[in-house]
Amino acid sequence: MGTEKNLQIGVFILDIILLAFFMVGFHALMKWFSPESVVGIQNLPSLIMMYVLSYTISYILFPALIGFRLVRWEDVFLRVFSTCAMMFLLNSLIIFFVRPAIPFPRAFMAYSIIAYAIFLLIVRLILRKILMYIRANKGNLKKIVLIGNEPTVYQLYDILSTPTYGYDIIGTFYDGECTNPDMAGKHIGGVGDIYGWLTSNHKVNEIYGYFPKDQHDTINMISKFCDNHLIRFYYIPAIDVFKGNMTFNMVGNIPVIARREEPLRQTKNKIVKRLFDLIISSLVLILIFPWIFIVVAIVLKIQSPGPIFFLQERTGLDGKIFKCIKFRSMHVHDNADTVQGTDDDSPKFPFGDFMRKANINEIPLFINVFIGDMSVVGPRPHMLKHTQEYSRLINRFMVRHFAKPGITGLAQVTGYRGETRYIDQMEGRVKKDIEYIENWTFLLDIKIILKTITNMFGKNERDAN
Repeated sequence: MGTEKNLQIGVFILDIILLAFFMVGFHALMKWFSPESVVGIQNLPSLIMMYVLSYTISYILFPALIGFRLVRWEDVFLRVFSTCAMMFLLNSLIIFFVRPAIPFPRAFMAYSIIAYAIFLLIVRLILRKILMYIRANKGNLKKIVLIGNEPTVYQLYDILSTPTYGYDIIGTFYDGECTNPDMAGKHIGGVGDIYGWLTSNHKVNEIYGYFPKDQHDTINMISKFCDNHLIRFYYIPAIDVFKGNMTFNMVGNIPVIARREEPLRQTKNKIVKRLFDLIISSLVLILIFPWIFIVVAIVLKIQSPGPIFFLQERTGLDGKIFKCIKFRSMHVHDNADTVQGTDDDSPKFPFGDFMRKANINEIPLFINVFIGDMSVVGPRPHMLKHTQEYSRLINRFMVRHFAKPGITGLAQVTGYRGETRYIDQMEGRVKKDIEYIENWTFLLDIKIILKTITNMFGKNERDAN
């Protein structure tokens, strides 16, 4: 059994032991802190067994990423979230089927799962730190060889040579001059020397190779050798066709390169983001919106008779048009759909001006979020006229429509918020929007939301869009 498999089994056993101790401790804590929350739990061992069973199934579906090498800590967070969400679902099903015989306090289960998610995340990050320390000190290493003399191979060498990832690059093979000095220091021979070297060096776990089109025979020869000696072989395609992030996809059995990486095209990421949007928008629409609506409606009727809501067509996901919903903050006028709001808008009235400065006029946007036209975080939607104009003037402007528009976004919290009077301001906003699309994580959304909140209590700038 391989080292990685042993590591996964070891982590699973550790998780089960820690889960049992956690449940004992959490039950005791809740019994002391909130006795009513544990009423109905008459058999603690049975409770622990239920949690162990649900965790075991969750672990099979979402195994720990601890054995993986190139993993961002955001991925660890999402895996823990998925595991605990599955535990909650499985526990709910078990309780549903045994409820006639065993009443169970639902509040206890909800609190315990949330607390365990935090606990498990801390455990995972600690284990990750320990494993990275071991790898940095020459433990848990995979011995690898790199073949090729191309910029793509240089980039891969720089990534895999990071000590904490646990790769030991024992040699490189290439023809000609290498412009990467570190890689050149590991040079063993030319591409033609690799086969002879492998026959006398069997302590290799993985081989990564870039080969020109005219070296298919060499590829096949090395591939067969690896298959017969338990060595994993990875072919490196030339990916310097585009600049920036790229990702590979499979169309049938054909690998294709996507122009850019879009994490939100992955189903699991879509689900996470949509659930988050539904939760946040529901809370706002239930707890905040009704009270603000009453106040706004009364004051609007006094200061500026007319409709309460202002509906405007904006460009959304994949260029589709949707109706953006806001509280009306200006007197009704004919140019509302074509002229960008500015700080000198003459049609404004006192309360409307206050709403714009305090962003109260944007509360109805959560209706757009709830029905799926927008997201809490994403590129700000533009008026149709501005989409047409800027798409002609700014390179890659339309890329920002590969994601759902948002109430706030990366551009808005990094200095590109409010009226855009100059092209370079819009170019900066587009650059940040594309950066968001290519580097989305759930934690990035959280950071943007927190930054938006802190900005609201700092500079009181209004987003004209």
